[in-house]
Amino acid sequence: MPSLVLTSDTLSVRLLSRRLEVFRRNPKEPDTAIARTEVPLFDLDRVVLIGQPSVTIPVLTELMDAGIPCFFLTAHGRWRGALCPDNNRNAARRIRQYEQASDPVFGLHVARRLIYAKLRNSRRVLQRLAANRELTDTPEHESVCNELKHLSQRATGAETLDELRGIEGLAAARYFRRIGTFFPESAPFRERSRRPPRDAANALLSWTYTILLGEVEGAVRSHGLDASIGVLHVDTTNTPSLALDLLEPLRPAIADLLVLSILNHNILRPEHFEVSGEDGGTYLAEEARKPYFIAYEQAMTRRFALVKGAPHTDFRRVIDAQVCAYLRALEQGSDEVFFLLP
Repeated sequence: MPSLVLTSDTLSVRLLSRRLEVFRRNPKEPDTAIARTEVPLFDLDRVVLIGQPSVTIPVLTELMDAGIPCFFLTAHGRWRGALCPDNNRNAARRIRQYEQASDPVFGLHVARRLIYAKLRNSRRVLQRLAANRELTDTPEHESVCNELKHLSQRATGAETLDELRGIEGLAAARYFRRIGTFFPESAPFRERSRRPPRDAANALLSWTYTILLGEVEGAVRSHGLDASIGVLHVDTTNTPSLALDLLEPLRPAIADLLVLSILNHNILRPEHFEVSGEDGGTYLAEEARKPYFIAYEQAMTRRFALVKGAPHTDFRRVIDAQVCAYLRALEQGSDEVFFLLP
């Protein structure tokens, strides 16, 4: 069990020696448990808390001591933050990161490569989807793929971050317009909407981006880096900017393909979503979280080869490799290629 996901406000967790005891409280009798389970700490790589489950201070301190990161999300999947053990106290690495943060040449160089990888992966996702439905020869498919190829090449020569963001925004608009044709009729995708998401498709996309962001931030911190100092999301406050940067190539390659798989295979259906009376947004219902995380874990641990004949990897190793690529660019000045979907 690499991940422990606590998805309900009725869950409580306490420490029993080297185990976590998770029990569900009876809503009508809060002091009464209606279900219990124990999770050995040595089985865990991360903990995700959604909403407001009850977790004791001994649990949190034991997670810190064991080097297990803990990520906090709202019930609607909004990022709250992370409690990450600082097992890698590499001051020189962070000093280098702060120095390079003020170097526009370094920031633009890395940002170009991140956006190139994102646009190349976006094109590859569309190619995979079209091949599965025998749509590779349609004019619509060829037009979008050719445009994404052109924009990815433009990204490598962008002279400013604003120009690069403009290229990425144009590519995203073309990509989402095309990928919408692959969503099922039960969860149609018309346009990208967030804060709040206006339909089930956008709700699941936003949810998955946030869950994936937690994994990237944990990997960033495990390598002794400051997650708030990025190169592309430099104007974003109160967010893990570097984690958001490294997430960009992974959005289409991991999140978008997973969302399409979940919806097209009816793992989640319309009844698994609910409309909030507060902001009118659409969000995952609590009962949707268990089937979602089963599908998410399967996707993250599925093994594949980056190129034919290469050793097999999985997406959690890919995330770590993303961070290591950034580190080599930071410390060695090397020209790194970020993750490219096979």
